[in-house]
Amino acid sequence: MKKIILLLILVSNLTFGQTNESYKENLNKDFVEYNDLILKQEFEKSMDYMLPKFFEIIPKNQMVLLMKQVYNNPDLEFKMDKPKNIVYGEPKKIEEKYYSEITYLYDMQMRFNNIEESENPEQNELNKNLTKLSLEKTFGAGNVNFNEETEFYEIQSNKNAIGISENGTSDWKFVVVEPKQKFILEKILPQELTEKL
Repeated sequence: MKKIILLLILVSNLTFGQTNESYKENLNKDFVEYNDLILKQEFEKSMDYMLPKFFEIIPKNQMVLLMKQVYNNPDLEFKMDKPKNIVYGEPKKIEEKYYSEITYLYDMQMRFNNIEESENPEQNELNKNLTKLSLEKTFGAGNVNFNEETEFYEIQSNKNAIGISENGTSDWKFVVVEPKQKFILEKILPQELTEKL
């Protein structure tokens, strides 16, 4: 009898360990794939990883168009690296779905091509500083540097996202959490997650 109980405990621990690991493995695989598709500018495919409820607010074709405009804007050169230092929270069941909070960093570079150079060096310096301040307002003080050689603003962005799954282990969908878009997030995420924003 003791052997059977011991065997049951061992099996349940192994099963739980596998489930726990498979959620993280699948979540990471899906999140990395989602970001890779965006970096490759395969926006239509990347939509498969977004929460379908999001498209009730912003239709899929408009979302793709918006992303293309950002990446193909002649006034802005834009480069992004893959996410790094990704931390996945333990999935929490809320109502009928599982939610995992994700934090990560990514580096990006921006160069604005529409800023006219003045003959006055002080005016040019002021323009650079004002642009840097504006970017710091969005990305945080200390996260923006101006590279004098390349004329790119180098930005380290701290981001949050939510992974959503029906079963808590696979087929993860994602929503990037932007506090300025709380009104949209409140329509697609449970209050338990949005009240912290």
